Amino acid sequence: METKKVFQYSLLISLVVLSFLFYYKYFFENKKKIENHKSESILEKRNSGISENDNNKNIIENLKYVSKDLLGNIYTVSAKSATLKEDKLNEFQLYEVNAEIARENQEIIYIYSQTANYNKINNNTIFKKKVNVKYADQTIDSNILNLNFEDNLIEILENVYYVNKNTKIKADKVEIDLLYNKLKICM
Repeated sequence: METKKVFQYSLLISLVVLSFLFYYKYFFENKKKIENHKSESILEKRNSGISENDNNKNIIENLKYVSKDLLGNIYTVSAKSATLKEDKLNEFQLYEVNAEIARENQEIIYIYSQTANYNKINNNTIFKKKVNVKYADQTIDSNILNLNFEDNLIEILENVYYVNKNTKIKADKVEIDLLYNKLKICM
């Protein structure tokens, strides 16, 4: 009986020792390397005259988000650059934005704008400045486009200019219902 207990205790002690060695080898040394790397990068920033509070620390280059909903629609938004909003961690300010909404068995909607506010939780996006929408044989230019996936609605606002092969219209607002594929022009 004594040998059985001794054997169990020795296994337990060896497990603790091996765990400690494993941790020390793979995690503790990595922490030292990371800390050394951080201190070196801080020194490099100080030497080059760049402060740590620089506004460019939140810039993301060539950002791309792709999402798919339950109906099989695919929403893709890409931007040349983006910045994380400090007060809202789930929102990005995008620059030079291209987006497309590929709906199952329907025309793809292409959207371009100079800037956009993107919410990564619900994919709602507000496009601003020189907004251009291509939808089937229709082109719509405006200043603002509000893409709301919760309501399945695209609202195109401010200086709206709608063109298709037969019509050219200046309007106050254009709505595209993504669920029922309806376009509504308001004066």
